[in-house]
Amino acid sequence: MECSRRWGRVLVWCLVIAAGACAGGGGADRTGRSLTSAERDLAGRLFARQQEEHGLGNDRAALSLGHELIDRYQGFSRLDEATRLAALSARRLHDPGAALKLTGEFLASHPDAPGADALLDLRAELLLEAGDAPRAAEALVLLYDRADTASAREDAGSRLTTTAAALPADTLDALRAAHPGSGTRPLLGYLWTGKLLAERRDGEARDAVAVLRGEAPADAWTAKAEALLGDPEAAVLAERPLRPGPAGIDPQHVAVLCPLTGRHTVLGNAYYDGVRLARDEAGRRGWRQYTLTAHDSGNDPVAAALAARRLLTEKPPIALIGALLSSPTVAVALVAGEAGLPLISPTPTASALEDLGPWVFATGDDGGAAARLAARFAVESLHLPRVAVLYPDDPAGLRLYELFATEAIERGGTLVAAEAIPAAAADAAELVRGLAATGPEAVYVPVDPSRLPPLDALADLAATGVLILGPRSWNAPASADALGAALPRLAFPGEANDGGDGWPARFDALWDAQGRPQEATDVARQAFLGAMLLFDTLGESGATTPTDLAAALRARLTRLRAADWTTEGLPAAMRTIQHGVIVPYPTPDALLKN
Repeated sequence: MECSRRWGRVLVWCLVIAAGACAGGGGADRTGRSLTSAERDLAGRLFARQQEEHGLGNDRAALSLGHELIDRYQGFSRLDEATRLAALSARRLHDPGAALKLTGEFLASHPDAPGADALLDLRAELLLEAGDAPRAAEALVLLYDRADTASAREDAGSRLTTTAAALPADTLDALRAAHPGSGTRPLLGYLWTGKLLAERRDGEARDAVAVLRGEAPADAWTAKAEALLGDPEAAVLAERPLRPGPAGIDPQHVAVLCPLTGRHTVLGNAYYDGVRLARDEAGRRGWRQYTLTAHDSGNDPVAAALAARRLLTEKPPIALIGALLSSPTVAVALVAGEAGLPLISPTPTASALEDLGPWVFATGDDGGAAARLAARFAVESLHLPRVAVLYPDDPAGLRLYELFATEAIERGGTLVAAEAIPAAAADAAELVRGLAATGPEAVYVPVDPSRLPPLDALADLAATGVLILGPRSWNAPASADALGAALPRLAFPGEANDGGDGWPARFDALWDAQGRPQEATDVARQAFLGAMLLFDTLGESGATTPTDLAAALRARLTRLRAADWTTEGLPAAMRTIQHGVIVPYPTPDALLKN
C-alpha cells in the first residue's frame, strides 16, 4: 500500500511538471517589440473580424485569425481576448487539445494580462471536460489567488471545493505543496484531512491537522478539519456526499441525452434504442412502467449542458442516462451534480468520469477492469509472475498498460518488458521477438483483433509456452477463427459482470441490427446493459428520490466490482478458444489433470 502511495505522489508530480512543460513549450515569440501604428490598426481589424466569425459560428476562420494575431502581433492590447475566442472556437471544433494549448501558452507568456482570469476560468472548464480533475483544480487555485473581489474568490473557491473534493489524499497533498503561498491552503488542508480519514489513514490525518494549526490557527477550515478529526467516521460517510435532488421529481421518468442530430446521429439513435429496449424489458418483468424522454445532446458540451438544464426545469426525471460522447457526458455530469440527480454513463467516456462527483455512475467497460482482471488471473490464478505488455502507442493503450502492470506488480508479479506497437508490421514482428528474449510467462496485448501485430510472431511466442492475454474485444465469434487457429495458448475476459441474469443474451434476442454498422450495435448493447442496471436497481430498491437511488446504485456497483476481484472467481471470468469456439478457461485443477 505504501509503495502505491509513493507511486501516486510521483505520478501527481509528473502531471504537474508535464503541465508546466506543455504550458511553456512552443509558446509565442515574445520579442518585446512595440507595434507600429499601422500594425496596431491591422491587428484591430483582424480582431474585429475574428469576433464576427466567432459570433457567426465560423470557428475554423475564427481559430485561424486567432493564430494569426498570436503569431504576428504579440504587442496587441487585446491579445488575451483573441486567445480566448480562438480557444472557444477550438473547443466548438471538438479539439480540446488545441484549446488547452492556446490557453496554456498564453498564460505562461502573459501571466499578468488583464484577461488571464478569464483564460484560467476557461482552462479549468476544459480540463474538467477532459476528465483531468487534478490540473483543473490547479487552475482554480490560481484563479482564486488572482481574484480581486470577494464574490470572485467565493465563486472560485466554490468550484475548487467541488473539483478538489473528488481528488485522492495524495493528490491534494501535492496540490498544497505546489502552492505554498496560496489562500486556498486551509480549504485544501480540510479536504486533505477528510480524504485521509476516508482512506483510513488516521495518523496522517492527525499530522495534516497539526500542519493546519501551524499555518492558519484561526481559519474556519482549520476548525472544520479539527472537527473531522474528532469524528473520523463522519469523514468516511461524507466521502461521497449527497444532497436532495430537484423538486417535482417523477420517480418513473428517466431522461436520455444523446446526439440525435449531426454526424453522430446513427450512434445516438442506436443509444436511445438500446435504452428503450431496456425500458420495455423492465416493463415486461414487472419492475415498473417507466416513461422515457429523449433529448438531443448535440456533439459539443455546451449543447449537452443546455439540454440537461432545460429538461430539469421542465419535468425533472429521477435519473439521466447519457450522453455517449466524452465531452458532452462530462458537461451533463456537472449539471447533474449541481442538481443532485444520478447520471448513468453506459458507454466508455472519460476514464475518470466518476471522479466528477457522487452523482455519476459509469457502468460502461472502458477496458480498465478487464486489464486488471487479466493481470490478477495471470499472477494469482495461474502463478505466472513474469509478465510483459505489448500495447498500442496511443493514450488508451498506455493507460491499459499502466493498469495491467500496476495490478500485476501489486499482486506479486514482475514486469519484465513493455513495448509500444509501431505502425510498421515488420517492426512489430521484430518487437515481439525481442520481447520473447526477456523471458515472460504471460504477455498482455490489449489490441483489437483487427490491429494485432503479425499473428505468426505472436504464435511463435505462444508456442514456447507463453500465455497471450487479450482484452474483452477478443470475446467475439468473429475473432475466434483467426485467433484460435494462430495462438495455441491465449486467454481474455468474458462478458463484464453486469449484475443481471442473462442480460447480454436478452439484448441479442431483442436487437435488430439490420442495416446498422457494428459500432451502432456495440453502443446499443452498452446502453441496454446500463439502463437495465438502472431499472433493476430502481425496482429492487423501491427508490423514489434521487438520493435514495444514488445510494442504491453505489451499493450495487460496489458489490459488482468487489465480486470481480475474488481470487476464486477469476478463472470463471476468463475465456479461451478451442477448435474455433470461445469456451470458459479451464480451471487450474483441470489444467493439472491434463
